[in-house]
Amino acid sequence: MSSDALRPLRETIDAVSLAERASFARAARNAVAGAILAASFAPDAAAGPPEHEPPEAAIRELLGREVGSELAALYRGGEDWTSRAIDLLAPLNELAHAG
Repeated sequence: MSSDALRPLRETIDAVSLAERASFARAARNAVAGAILAASFAPDAAAGPPEHEPPEAAIRELLGREVGSELAALYRGGEDWTSRAIDLLAPLNELAHAG
């Protein structure tokens, strides 16, 4: 595994369009799940700092203040990121299915 367990999540958030709520939530949910799964295979996986700050204002506008803030915080990494990632799965899934 790469030294940055959250790189795929960050790349997804940076690449996906912020224009459509359900599509963005679905892509973010899948990337969060992938990061959790990858970390389960490498329990000592690190989440290094991102190369730049997330587009937090746009994410919060699209997903709502609470979920958007939590996703932006996850993008930044930090301690206990896997627990925070697990907590994000259900709200992202709800948004992904809310057309």
